[in-house]
Parts: sequence; C-alpha cells; structure tokens
Amino acid sequence: MWVRSLFLMMLAMTSGVNAATAPADIAGHYYLQAREIGSQLLLEPDNSFKAMIVYAGAQGSAEGRWTLVGNTLTLTSDAVVPPAENLLFDLSRTRSLVGLKDAQRPDGGERFLQAQNSYILNLRYARSTPVPSIAPVMVSFEFNQGPTVQLLWNNAQGRQLYLPYGDQRTLTRIGFQTGADQTMQWFSIDPTTRTLSLNWEVERATGHMTYEKPDELTLAQSQRFFRNASNDLALIDQNYMLTMNYGVLAEPPAIKPVDIFWSFDDGSSVTQRWTDSRQAQLLTPILAGKTLKKLGVKLSDSEESVQWFEVAADSRALDLMWDERLNASRARDLSGIFKTLELEVTGDCLAVDLGNGLACYRK
Repeated sequence: MWVRSLFLMMLAMTSGVNAATAPADIAGHYYLQAREIGSQLLLEPDNSFKAMIVYAGAQGSAEGRWTLVGNTLTLTSDAVVPPAENLLFDLSRTRSLVGLKDAQRPDGGERFLQAQNSYILNLRYARSTPVPSIAPVMVSFEFNQGPTVQLLWNNAQGRQLYLPYGDQRTLTRIGFQTGADQTMQWFSIDPTTRTLSLNWEVERATGHMTYEKPDELTLAQSQRFFRNASNDLALIDQNYMLTMNYGVLAEPPAIKPVDIFWSFDDGSSVTQRWTDSRQAQLLTPILAGKTLKKLGVKLSDSEESVQWFEVAADSRALDLMWDERLNASRARDLSGIFKTLELEVTGDCLAVDLGNGLACYRK
C-alpha cells in the first residue's frame, strides 16, 4: 500500500509529439514485471507521466513528459539536477602520433591529422547505460599462418578475451558473428598490435549487434596503459587481449567549471576551462621547442590542489576519464533512471532494460 501511496504522492522527464499522434490506448497505468524491482508508470493522455521505482531499499520517483515515435516511447524528466561538483579523474591512456595513425587509411585518419598540430584531450564520462543481454557471439582470430582460432563470447558483462601470443604467428584480422545466419564482420589488424578495444551496440529495430573498428595498442603502449593494473599487465606479456565495451554511454551530468592545465617542459603552461559535460574534446596547439610534460585538473572554485598526471614525451592524444564522486544520499535516489528513458512498444509490453535484463511494463 505504501508503494502505491508513494507513487501517487511523489514521482522525474520533456516533450516532442502531440498526444494526438499516439495510439489512443497507450495511456494508462503500467506495472513493471521484473525480478527484485518494483516500479509503476502512469501515462496520461496529455503526454505527461508519473513514475516510481523501488529496488534493494533505494527508491525514486519522477514526473515529466512522454513522446512516442514509431515504436519507441521516450520519458523525459522535468527534474532539474544540480551540477556535479565533486569529480574523479583518471588519465587512462595516452597515444603517440604513430599510435594514432590508421594503417587502413592513406591520410592516416581523422585523429592522426588532428594531432599533427594539436595536443588532444578526450574527456570521457566513465559510465555506460545498462548493458543489454546478448546472443552468443562467435569471435574469430585469423593469423598470418596456422589455423583460425574461434572463441565464444556469450556474456555481455564478461567483456575480455585472451589468446596466446607467438612471435612467428601474428594476428591479421578479427571477426564477429552472431548466429549462423549472420555474416561475419571482419576488421584488419596491424601486425604490431597486442591489445584491442572494441565498442559494440545493439540496433533497436533489428536486435542485431554492430561493432566499431577496434582501437589497437602495441605491447609498449599496452604496458603503459595497464601500468596500474598488475593482473592485466602480467597477461599481455604473453597474450593478445580483446576488450568489448558497450558503446552507449550514460547521459553525463551537468558539471561545475573545471580548469585544465597543460604544463610544458620549458616551465610554461596553458589553462583552459571545461564547462560543458557534453564537450568531449579540448585542443591546445603544439608549439616549437615545447613538449607536454604534465596535465592538471581542478574544479575552478575549489580550494583543493591541482591533480597532476605525468604525460609520456611522445604523447599527442590523452584520454581523461571522469565520473561524479559517489554521494551516499544521492546513491539511494533512483529518480535519475527516468531522466531520459526509452521503452519499446511491443504489443501490450513496454519493454525496457533497467540493468536487470529485459522486462515489461504492462497495464
């Protein structure tokens, strides 16, 4: 009873389509059918909604607008979330000009061209949206000699595959196939590559998995990248490593301004201000006689010291991962689930994955 009262009293999303464009019977009171999660959703005919959710002692509620385009129902919260002001940063990897060059493209590729005249800082929000369940994927590794090796990847959460490395037998391409009726998708691999990182997604309309060309690192680059991960560092000495990342990032929260400090080996520095969490890249020109030595970050209005990261001398592109520092009170508020939530209308089911597998809201 208290859940229903909470639903009626509390309840977070913006609009787009007029109610007249939606099926007349889409409005109604829905209940989530999912393990361990209690949730209700009320869709009003005027395109407003109310929602609540309870899970593991935490709860949340939301109000906002709903829109329907094709079979996709989108909830958009009206709630105003304060900007994040306590952030965590980690310089996850750096890449040289040579490492940025795409061997498959005559001009070296966009990132290589961009780094000819600029240092690049890629600002990457560390969180992803809930990873959907996947059908088993056959991953094929083809070498310059000997038989092809095939490994089955059947758990979206277990995202790393290893296979032995040999000096005389180098990896030349890698392929992905979901089901015997699907075409194998191949990617050519540079012979010096030791670790690969690949982003994947699922097409909502077809359910088919799609893949981006893998990022590749040599052994030396891999050792630098995994310098603080002792288990991975030990494995890459004798193995190839493939990491599969779900490529749909979570919506980043708004942030308070952050100062970025580029410090050079001649003692000079350049300061830039990062104010928009959606901005994924900052550039600073390469100047003759100067080499980037350190990168620093600090909230603009904070009294805390600058957090510095050492940068390898040949670095041109830097990946800075960032996240909001855990706030215990906010961690128990699940309202953010409804900030921008997409559900697929299939018959009497509003299908959604809240991180616990595909489930249905039903009237």
